[in-house]
Amino acid sequence: MESLCKSTTWLRDELDSPAQNVRILDCRSRELYDSSHVEKALHVALPGLMLRRLRKGNLSAHSLLPGSPPVVREVALLYDECTASLPGRLGIQGEEQEPVLVTLLHKLRKEGCQAYYLQGGFSKFQAEFPHHCETNLDSTSCASSSPLPPTPVLGLGGLCIASDCSDVESDLDREPLSGIDSEGMSPRNQPPSFPVQILPHLYLGSARDSGNMDTLAKLGIRYILNVTPNLPNIFEKDGDFHYKQIPISDHWSQNLSQFFPEAIEFIGEYEVCIIIIL
Repeated sequence: MESLCKSTTWLRDELDSPAQNVRILDCRSRELYDSSHVEKALHVALPGLMLRRLRKGNLSAHSLLPGSPPVVREVALLYDECTASLPGRLGIQGEEQEPVLVTLLHKLRKEGCQAYYLQGGFSKFQAEFPHHCETNLDSTSCASSSPLPPTPVLGLGGLCIASDCSDVESDLDREPLSGIDSEGMSPRNQPPSFPVQILPHLYLGSARDSGNMDTLAKLGIRYILNVTPNLPNIFEKDGDFHYKQIPISDHWSQNLSQFFPEAIEFIGEYEVCIIIIL
């Protein structure tokens, strides 16, 4: 039976090789990653919703990998702080308690990826090969000279909501653009229009998007979470679309937290979903 682990020496040799062909995934907390990590490692940032979808099989592990799709013979190496041996799988009922490293490792291998974990974890590698580790001291020493590029993050690479939303015109006044490029139209320096992808297979859309069959079809959306009190479920009788309507009023006194469990359950159940707001 093939071993699922790789030694620290193996990783050192890979990092020294000019033909390096391994994606290194850090499964520790963001604080530990920021403090110090293996050079060229990507941080695994999987919100609870994405992790649940991954465990249920509603999300491909490969879709979480940033950059280009994995190439033939490319290896993925996962590590945490100090795992020396892989714990036994807990079964379907125990998946919620599995470490992220275990879940992601088995999902990647199930999808055909050559995935392994680093035996001894980061603590062992850092003790043996500190020159192959990057720390905060490395970045702060050159912070005054030039800004650092953003750290690549596994799992959130598809996030594309505009951060600058000042003076955004209302959806009713906006051109009926989808989140993908529209033929024959220029961006005109305006923020991306709805729908926008907020997580892999999860979109945020407007009332106009809910009635745009072309937009829904292009994005592969068949499940619609309608969180408006009076917007009709336009294609409900069509048979190809599944709706969940939660009538949330747009008022400061509305208690949104009471609706979270119901909404999360619907979103986590299906492959491609869109949340419709006014």
